[in-house]
Amino acid sequence: MLKEVRASANAELDEVLELLCEALQPTPTLWGDAQQKYNAVGNWLAAPESKLNLLKPDIKYQGSALIETVVRPWGREEFDVDLLCILNTDRVQHPNPMAVYDLVAARLAEHATYRRLMTRKERCIELNYAGQFHLDIVPAIPRFGLGQKLMIPDRKQKVWIPTDPFGYADWFFGRTPVTKMAAEQYKARADVQPLQPAKRAKDIAPLQRTVQLMKRRRDLFFDGSEDAPKSIALTTLASKHYDGEAMCTDALLTVLTRIQEEINKASGILVIPNPVDRSENLGRHWNERSYARFKRFISQFLEEMHELLELRGWDKITEALEELFGDRARGAVEKYAKSLEEKRRSSKLGFSAGPVILTPAASTATRMVPRNEFFGN
Repeated sequence: MLKEVRASANAELDEVLELLCEALQPTPTLWGDAQQKYNAVGNWLAAPESKLNLLKPDIKYQGSALIETVVRPWGREEFDVDLLCILNTDRVQHPNPMAVYDLVAARLAEHATYRRLMTRKERCIELNYAGQFHLDIVPAIPRFGLGQKLMIPDRKQKVWIPTDPFGYADWFFGRTPVTKMAAEQYKARADVQPLQPAKRAKDIAPLQRTVQLMKRRRDLFFDGSEDAPKSIALTTLASKHYDGEAMCTDALLTVLTRIQEEINKASGILVIPNPVDRSENLGRHWNERSYARFKRFISQFLEEMHELLELRGWDKITEALEELFGDRARGAVEKYAKSLEEKRRSSKLGFSAGPVILTPAASTATRMVPRNEFFGN
């Protein structure tokens, strides 16, 4: 009986977490604005009159937008979209990386608005739409003979850096119950690959929601510190240790437990090999201080999740969720309570005994019971 109660509690909590992920995502209006600006920049880069046009630019997107794990960063209503400007350099096998970078930057600077918004970063040119989002334009060229793999310029080292964003996305989607081949969709040539509408939380896989929740907990724990682990490191660790769980509550426990075990087994700072390029360490940004904080983050998050799953009653659960994931958690709980009440009214079922798990306080004589709603359906 206790096992059934806990399973029911986890299922209800999972519905709340799904609503929380919905609240963490960019709003449809904000995402629509990002789509419009992405398409406009892509068309500007690929325009016939552009000097880039001689190199047949291929505009695509990568990163969290591609694997559908975007969340609005903590403390500001902005998020990032990565735009790849892939230049066909088949006539020049090894062009100068800075020449390619400068060529893309120069084209952006020809546009009065983009010139005002742009900032040169180490591996991209950032367009900062203050209060909304960042559009990061990443110059790239194909890695000859290696299919979809690319090279991007590094301004600091003035060298080419290998990358395989579509291979990574394929690996990521291969870790979910439903296979989705990003490479097949994105390797086909398109002058400007439109930024697709954002899926809502209920339409993405449990692994994607799990990554979103881990990124939000990271944001609160580190509160803007440069010690915060990179999203690519968290995403890779979460994907590696995900075991097909249908609920985020179970997935988070599995992922955090296995990351903790991997940390305990590691001698020194944990190495995170890029799953599509084993020579790249995705944990290379860590030093002794930041890695020590990462270890505390994982152990504390795991402990907090265990404590959360033992709680009963709206007030305690809401307070714990706010501590874990921020103020949007309360809205998710309230939205779930409202939907639960609507289901109760429509089902018109009742019972006179049994545990109250997440549901709001009701009469001890007769309680209305919601229909059985399984996570993800």
